[in-house]
Amino acid sequence: MRVPFLQARYFRPLLIATTSAFLLSACSGTSLLNSVVPSGSYNVNDAIVYGEHNRQRMDIYLPDEKPHKQQVMVFIYGGSWEQGDKSDFEFIGQAFARLGYITLIPNYRIYPEVEFPDFINDVAMALSTLPQHMPGGCPSGHEIIIMGHSAGAHSAALLAADPRYLKNNAASDVHISALIGLSGPYDLPLNHERVRDKFTQVKGDEANAIALAHENMPATLLIHGESDSVAEPEHAHKFKAQLQQLEVPVTLHTYSRRRHVDLIASLASPLRFWTPAYNDIQQFLQEHGLNGDCH
Repeated sequence: MRVPFLQARYFRPLLIATTSAFLLSACSGTSLLNSVVPSGSYNVNDAIVYGEHNRQRMDIYLPDEKPHKQQVMVFIYGGSWEQGDKSDFEFIGQAFARLGYITLIPNYRIYPEVEFPDFINDVAMALSTLPQHMPGGCPSGHEIIIMGHSAGAHSAALLAADPRYLKNNAASDVHISALIGLSGPYDLPLNHERVRDKFTQVKGDEANAIALAHENMPATLLIHGESDSVAEPEHAHKFKAQLQQLEVPVTLHTYSRRRHVDLIASLASPLRFWTPAYNDIQQFLQEHGLNGDCH
């Protein structure tokens, strides 16, 4: 049962505790978050098939009100490439559908059934089918903003940095207009205990977004908590420095005393007091002309 939104302020301490527990473990605490987001502003086309595997499914959030935005928002969740489900992130779909963005959240195959680069190929495959699921006219599904959190930010960054993923998955006509990375491990440590078994097939720097970055990268927004001990803030600082050297438009926001889970949780409407991430994303989209309406 959905909790009335006006009561959400009474749930703040509980929301923070349970959301943090979920995002640091496999326990589904986001059901509480999803239950207190406002309803009635969007419809969901859920479990859309984009491949043969049972995890090759995606949800598309359609704003009720028109006009829709010209860009489609694509969100890739984290979970150390071994857990997570699109249904856990209804609060993300709501957050951006409320702003007028059709929002795609794909599932992808996970470890131990697969390893790199299958996670990223799956998202690219989902993107290749996106245009056929648009409601018609504008948006076309060919212009996207790609956003990810944690491992999902790593996947989003590689999709933006390495055009082979889109090309090899029949998605060459998809254009990434912007990259938004939340708490991402862009300079991925391949020997880390959470990483090594999932990236045994890596050749050279093909899993390192910083090394792959180039001058044609899209405008990029990086957001990181200064107290993040899962993916240290240095990842974002290094990525920013590389993009600046390449003269790619890049903005970095770091938040004091904020940890790895705080940024994604604070995109849910009851928790936006926690960090300014939602407002910073909106400002970035406005500054780069990515909030235009369909006509």
